Amino acid sequence: MAHGMSGGGSNDDNGSNRRREPRVETSFFAVEVRGADLHYRLVRNLSENGFAFDDRFPLERPGDAITMEFPLPGSREPIRVEGRVVYARPDRGVGVRIENVDRERFRRLMAVPPPKR
Repeated sequence: MAHGMSGGGSNDDNGSNRRREPRVETSFFAVEVRGADLHYRLVRNLSENGFAFDDRFPLERPGDAITMEFPLPGSREPIRVEGRVVYARPDRGVGVRIENVDRERFRRLMAVPPPKR
């Protein structure tokens, strides 16, 4: 498995200021794994090194480690994504920088066309 970007940057919680790669708008449910608990999250966008999901009352805080399982169409095995929370705001949701993921499978997910609105 490959590792993503290294840390750094300012202390502001506006993750969009530091984004270097384009985002892919999307809409699918993923599972956040918190110990023995599972939480369904609506993922709204992906990039090579991060993603964001909706959460009006985020439990996560910037700097928290987070583990998610993303579905991959055509595969029974989800993509396990480990990352670090960059921002958590009721008006914007939760932004995550990816630290560990199977890059090939993640690229396949990013290539899936977004749902029609």
